[in-house]
Amino acid sequence: MPAPTPDGTALELSESMRKNQKLAIAIAAIIAVAGMTSILVRHGGSASTARTNRAQVMTPQVPDAQIVKAIQNANVRIDGLSATNVGGIVVLKGYADPAAALQAATVVKQLGFARVANLIVAQTAADDEGIRRVAERNLASTRGLDGCDLRVSCLKGILRVEGTAYSDLQVDLARNVLRSVGASEVQIALKRL
Repeated sequence: MPAPTPDGTALELSESMRKNQKLAIAIAAIIAVAGMTSILVRHGGSASTARTNRAQVMTPQVPDAQIVKAIQNANVRIDGLSATNVGGIVVLKGYADPAAALQAATVVKQLGFARVANLIVAQTAADDEGIRRVAERNLASTRGLDGCDLRVSCLKGILRVEGTAYSDLQVDLARNVLRSVGASEVQIALKRL
């Protein structure tokens, strides 16, 4: 602090500096408040509310069964077709050639959905004779099916087992044994003795 002079100028200078400092702080506070007000007005909120702007995509409310029906009505052939709407994304599953898979996705987009997860697998020609042999081998090696009369056939990947069995448990066992032979479908037509 400056030493006082006989004429008192140091004291006046010190008071003047304090007033200037207070004035500068007041101006800074006013500018800060004005800046915050400007930001809040521009973004439409208040200091106490946090606001998040998100673009909302409106997805149609179409049940899964209607999506499948729309694809079938468009004459698109897909084996084992299923459609599931997960948060606006339609997941398609089934077996078909690539052109049919593309047509199915197009039909779904025409329903108003923006996103399609196309999990339709390309269908390959089934090895009917190979599937039949594996099925016969698996059935013959299953001890729980001893005494059953089983006839196995396979056409276009559809495995069919006919004959006779002693109980419902044997029918279920035959169905379980044939799950992993590579057939697109397993039909069990066993009569009980």
